[in-house]
Parts: sequence; structure tokens; C-alpha cells
Amino acid sequence: MKMLGLLLTLLFAPFNVLTLPLSFEFPADQLLLQPASSPFIETETAAAPSSAVKLVYQFQDRVALENLASRSNGHLVLTASNQPIVYAMNPNTRNAKPISVFRVPGVTGLTGVVETAPDVFAVVAGNWSTETFRATPGSFSVWSVDFNTPQPTGKIIASIPEASALNGLTTLEGSRDIILGADSAVGIIRRLNVTSGEHNVAIESPLFAPTKLVPLGVNGLCTFDGQLYFLNSAQGSYGRVPLKADGSAAGEVQILARINLPTIYDDFDMDWAGTAWVATHANMLTQITVEGKQRNTTGTGSDTAMIQPTSAQFGRGSKEAENTIYMTTAGNNTVGGQVLAINLCLT
Repeated sequence: MKMLGLLLTLLFAPFNVLTLPLSFEFPADQLLLQPASSPFIETETAAAPSSAVKLVYQFQDRVALENLASRSNGHLVLTASNQPIVYAMNPNTRNAKPISVFRVPGVTGLTGVVETAPDVFAVVAGNWSTETFRATPGSFSVWSVDFNTPQPTGKIIASIPEASALNGLTTLEGSRDIILGADSAVGIIRRLNVTSGEHNVAIESPLFAPTKLVPLGVNGLCTFDGQLYFLNSAQGSYGRVPLKADGSAAGEVQILARINLPTIYDDFDMDWAGTAWVATHANMLTQITVEGKQRNTTGTGSDTAMIQPTSAQFGRGSKEAENTIYMTTAGNNTVGGQVLAINLCLT
């Protein structure tokens, strides 16, 4: 998300570490890093050429795009961490442009988005600060945006005052009602029934926690083959945990892969084989297989074609779209966020 990009700038600018606002306080048992004895695979490979990257749209102002979801008709649903606006966009038209379709009242930004029923999407809303890199606890809620009408409509599903920094969302396989959400500031997976609005804690683990240096821990989520796959931005880890039918853990959390600062995992999608396609700060799309092997599909860390990627999602609606990864980026202090299309047949 946008905060990760700004945090990276502060962390790795010359002599700037001392000026980093380290005012984040977490319980000691939530500041644990990945135990050295736990298995993981760290594989670095050369990046593929970035000629497959197409800029679909770029905001001229400082709209920090945060997440996206694909609709069955090939259109996209977009959120921004510094705007409470749900955008819709058809990336397949000439001069494609996002259109505001719904504004969530009383908040400053939106994060996670996931389809919960045909053309109905759950969206996280809350208050974020790009100055302090902190969210406002108690400000978070989840809304439903329905695209089945000529003008999309929105309604609140539930306020979640217990959440500290609600972020990535995913559906629970086999359930019509349950979604899981990452509470990044405290390292918790929360469970929400989108029909009843009931919500509670599904899974807790030190491997979901943030660190003193990076205040956002567990971030992107996907379910695949009975397991919850996750990225931890602070700990630089990618892992999974088996799930019960209610979304709670059926076993231990396992770490599959890791990266080191200044690169940071953000959000991701998964293909039919269980490979994760990860938006990676500062400028990369990274593949991670179920065995934990990593490859930078495009981007080299200095590729100006993408400016602080925040999320990645496969297209839908056609063969061409299914071979395309769409990415959102946060942009920087000069330009706004981007929507990118990456043709995987060319990588």
C-alpha cells in the first residue's frame, strides 16, 4: 500500500533512518520474527524484460491506488488508500479511465476488495495517515458494492471497531458467506459473515505480526486448495496455513519464501497451479511457486514502468484477459497511481 512505499523511502534514503517516526508500539509477543529453525526458500533470479508492461491509466494527482478486483465482464474494481472512492474501469477500451461509482462516507481511504457474490464486492474502509504510517483503530468497516444495477449501490456490512488496520481480503472456499481479512497492525486474521455482519478473530500467529521497523504485518491473502496463503510485509515472508471449514486454522503456519528489505511484498493473486503473483515494492511483479521458488517476472527494482506496485490480479472474461495480470500502483510524490496490464505471454 501507499504507506509501504513512503516507508521505504524513509528507510533507505541516505542518513534518514534516524528520522523515521518509530512511534509504533506493539506487545512484545507480536514483534517476533520468523524463527531461524523454520524452513523457507529464498531464491533470486534475473528479471524478465519489462516490455510486456502496458500502462492502462495513470492518475495525474496523487491518488494512491491500493487494491483491485476483476469482474466477470473483464472490467476492474479499484480502491485507493487515500480516497474513500470505489472506482470502476474497463481496461479494454481506448483511453480507458476509472469512473467513481461509490463513495464511502466518514473515512479517508479504502483497502481490500474481494468478490463475494456475482458482481458484488466487499470493500474495506477506514482512516489511514500517509504522514505517520498509521491507521486509526476503531475506524474500520466493510461495505458491499453491488454492480448488478445500472448504477452500482453500496451498503455497510459491518463496522469492526476492534480492527487496528484492516487490509487484504479473501473469500473462504466452500462458504457463501465468510470472508477473511488481514488486520495488519496486530497480526490477526479476522473472519466476517457478509450476510449477518457477525465478525471475530479467526487465526492469530506471531508469523502474521508487524515489526518495530515496519508497522504493517500480514497483508495480502488468498485461499487455495483448503489453505490460506498470506504475505507479511514487515517480516518479508510468504506462507500458508491449512483451514477448517469455518476459516480457523487446522494446523501450523508454514513459511514458504522470504525476501529482504528494501524489497517488500504487498498484495497478490494466485493462478490455477497455486503460484502467487505478487506486487512487490519497489517496482516488481514476483512469482512464488507452492514450493517457495521465486522469480521476478518483470521489473528490476529500478523499472520506471511501475511505481510502487500495491496489488496484482488476473483478468477475467476472455482468454487474453486470463493471461493478463493487472496491477495497481501507489505512485509517488510527483505522479499518481497507475493501472498496469502485464501480458504474461510476453514475459
